[in-house]
Amino acid sequence: MTDLVWTALALVAKGFTPAMPGATRGSFFVATEADRTAVELCLKEHDRTGLEVVEGGDAVVIGRTVTLSFDPKPGWASVAKDLDELLDEPGNRIRAKSRFLVLDTKQSSDDLLDQATEVGRYMVVIGLVQALKEAAGFLDTPEQNLVFISGGRFDLPVSYTAADLRKLNLDEVRALTTLIPADTHKKQCAAILATAITDLVRAQPTHNRFAYLLAHAKELRAAYDQGYKIYAAGFSYEKLKDTVEAARVEFAGKIHKVLSDVQNQLLGIPVATIVVATQMKPSADFGAEFIVNSAILLGAWVFVGLTLLLLFNQFQTLLVLEGEIKRQKAQLEREYMAVAGSLEDAFKSLACRVLSQKVILGVISLVVVCGLAMAHWAYARLTPLAWARVTGIPVAADANPASGVSAASKPAPPPPASAVKPSAPVSAANADVVKTTDTQKDQMSPKAQKAASSSSR
Repeated sequence: MTDLVWTALALVAKGFTPAMPGATRGSFFVATEADRTAVELCLKEHDRTGLEVVEGGDAVVIGRTVTLSFDPKPGWASVAKDLDELLDEPGNRIRAKSRFLVLDTKQSSDDLLDQATEVGRYMVVIGLVQALKEAAGFLDTPEQNLVFISGGRFDLPVSYTAADLRKLNLDEVRALTTLIPADTHKKQCAAILATAITDLVRAQPTHNRFAYLLAHAKELRAAYDQGYKIYAAGFSYEKLKDTVEAARVEFAGKIHKVLSDVQNQLLGIPVATIVVATQMKPSADFGAEFIVNSAILLGAWVFVGLTLLLLFNQFQTLLVLEGEIKRQKAQLEREYMAVAGSLEDAFKSLACRVLSQKVILGVISLVVVCGLAMAHWAYARLTPLAWARVTGIPVAADANPASGVSAASKPAPPPPASAVKPSAPVSAANADVVKTTDTQKDQMSPKAQKAASSSSR
């Protein structure tokens, strides 16, 4: 009987023309037998419906307009001028009353299943609140507040307006109401949904969190799906992040160890350069300096060869590490495709580190090879004869590393002793005569000296 009375009152309210917007007094045209029966039933149940005929006579006749007023008994049904007024009533945001009327849209609780109407959207949100209750720690009914336990208390007040209901995506909100299953995974799924909710709305003002959730239902569902896929694979998202981070730190240490393992050997490169630059001496022949210079050049070859082998070995180690990093990245993308994108930064940083180490090893190899080339240049300049013997390049005529003086600037060598004829021996008496003659020549005039010279010839 109660449902029949409510149905009759809802019928009268939908055909009712209020005297002013939101008023419960107005006119009603009795068009059919159903209208007449509904009015008479409501009059009979006046204690609950509060309906009475103000004008139009005591008898309700088909084809006549009567002036009515109604005021349902509180607790039996609610009447609101609009949906916002209905939402402002205590508890109406977390549960729907079994009987209510919205005068401006002429919609009632009988229209809850029609989701094209405002009250239909309202009922979808009520269903969402009840679903979120399973994910929350508890629902504070008097305060209409969902309380989550996420590193402490996290409040999600259930606060929304008719405008929020008109803007929401019905399909996405309906999907949220079915996320938590009723099977053995219920607890885990509720935890995943709770984490997704708190992460989504944490940055919003407290009073605006629920309205933001309604507007971003699609993002909430995507976050839940991502978390559920990880759970289904046997991991939590945080655990997977920790695993990837631990692997990143381990690989970073191994990459840096490639250079730290050979840093002592690399420090010998400048020492070897100084030795080559200072210990080679000029050598004009195959003497002691040649042997020293050759030994130094041979030592440079040995040093460079061993260093390049060491660098090659470290380069191969880098390639192995790079291959392992790529393998683990591919495995992550294959097994956890939904979250692989959010963990890609760790692998990018490792790839940059590997590239930088490759560049460093390449630069060191180039420096070593350049040092060996300079050693050969010094050897060729300081040991020209040996270099010419090895390379087949003749020594320049003016090259003399021992003295630094060219052949053109040298004085002509003295003739051999055999080319000079020895003079006849001179006796002591003849020496005295020669000496006397010379003295006399000095005392003669130039003219007399010339005549004496002619006579002597």
